[in-house]
Amino acid sequence: MPSHPANERSSKFRELACENPTRSLLVAVGFGLALGLLVRTLRPHTPESRMTRLLDDVRDRLHDIAVPIRRGTESLVETGTDAVKSGVAHFQDLHLDRGLKNLGKRIKGLFR
Repeated sequence: MPSHPANERSSKFRELACENPTRSLLVAVGFGLALGLLVRTLRPHTPESRMTRLLDDVRDRLHDIAVPIRRGTESLVETGTDAVKSGVAHFQDLHLDRGLKNLGKRIKGLFR
């Protein structure tokens, strides 16, 4: 019975694998890596997914910049609000109506 060429090759590969197991393992791993890289390279990338990743990255970076600015702005607003409140309170303590009456009396006194 004649043997099939595929069976002969298969038996030769088995013999080589038994004689050099480390080399056979490294060759198999190398072919696997090459095949994986080839499949990854040939796989089409959708522009929408790339654009989405880029926009997400830009949004995250802007957020990282904006958070400290917002905190600083909130602090300035609170400080400004406190300053306006104290200024209004101080202004009310001046009793401008009495001061204006006294000023009016002094001006009238100059012309008498």
